[in-house]
Amino acid sequence: MASDPNYILGWFAAFVGTIGFGSFAVPIKGEAANSVDIDPLVMQSYKSLMCFLTSWLVVLLGQEVSFTWWGIVSGLFWVPGGAFNIFAIRNAGLAISQGIVSSSIVMVSFIWGNLIFRESVESQIIAYAAVWLIMAGLYGMSYYSTAEPLLAEIVNESDHGERKEEEEGLMMQRNSDAFENDSSAPSQPLEITQQPPRRGRTIVICGKTYSRRNLGLFSALLCGTWGGSCLVPMHYSTGDTNGLGYVISFSTGAMVVTVFLWILRYTHQLIKLKSIKEAYAIMPPFHFRVMWLPGATAGTLWSIGNVGSIVAVEHLGQGVGYSASQAALLVSGIWGIFYFKEVTKPSIIGKWFLSAFVTIAGILLLGYESSPSGPGRR
Repeated sequence: MASDPNYILGWFAAFVGTIGFGSFAVPIKGEAANSVDIDPLVMQSYKSLMCFLTSWLVVLLGQEVSFTWWGIVSGLFWVPGGAFNIFAIRNAGLAISQGIVSSSIVMVSFIWGNLIFRESVESQIIAYAAVWLIMAGLYGMSYYSTAEPLLAEIVNESDHGERKEEEEGLMMQRNSDAFENDSSAPSQPLEITQQPPRRGRTIVICGKTYSRRNLGLFSALLCGTWGGSCLVPMHYSTGDTNGLGYVISFSTGAMVVTVFLWILRYTHQLIKLKSIKEAYAIMPPFHFRVMWLPGATAGTLWSIGNVGSIVAVEHLGQGVGYSASQAALLVSGIWGIFYFKEVTKPSIIGKWFLSAFVTIAGILLLGYESSPSGPGRR
């Protein structure tokens, strides 16, 4: 076992990152948050704000206030990636989207660490095998987190379709009877309880129609590949702006980019509508009365995860540190199974835990290959 304090600190930070990243979506799934149709950029704004406010707590840990412009570059990666992630969660589902996000982040992080920054591992073959184990395990956890709910949705839609056909048939029969009876009294329509209209399953972009689910899955991939590079700029930062010293720069960059995206969005509407008032009126609401608590909680949890991942990357490297933090899917899956009761069948839960075991095995193998006391290390 490695006794290097920095190595132990890195893995502890990765664990903290896992808890924060794996729990930040829990408040978003609450009843209050589900009662409003929150815009992805609005939700991302809550995250950016809380990331900025909580980042100053590092001063209490003895960290001096410092800033590097590389934080802006991190913001350019993270803020759009975060908005893509929220869109993916809302349109493709939490578990499957996070499986794609986490898997792609693992691969992107390892490519940066291994190929670009040349972070040392004992065996390239075993290290890549460990990465594929992690990705396979993450996909398995994602799949078995949605298998039962997806089956239930298919059954419900099938039952709803059958009920609708029966109701339409009954309506036609009643109208036919009324016509044959030629009654002078107006016939009473059959009362049918309508389900609340479901949000459209398609989105029209530039005149073309796309499935919301497919766009959500694509957004998850964009989040992982683009947003997964958000801590890469820290490697080019020097002096006191590494590790915890990078937290303030990161959060400041996130706020700057978030404000810039709002200005860009408003400018687009202004050019399109040619009216300052109409452009402002069409901007998405923040739903502050409903979302302030879920948004603040989600942002704080994500900020905790972000600090943990930054410290993990500082001490373990991009390839191992940020990859290990993606075990957050293990935490979010536990929330889904034991708290939200999204999966109840023992057989599916057993397969989910088997996938979790594969993920953990991959993380441990990757950590062992990069540890100071790995095979052949002195």
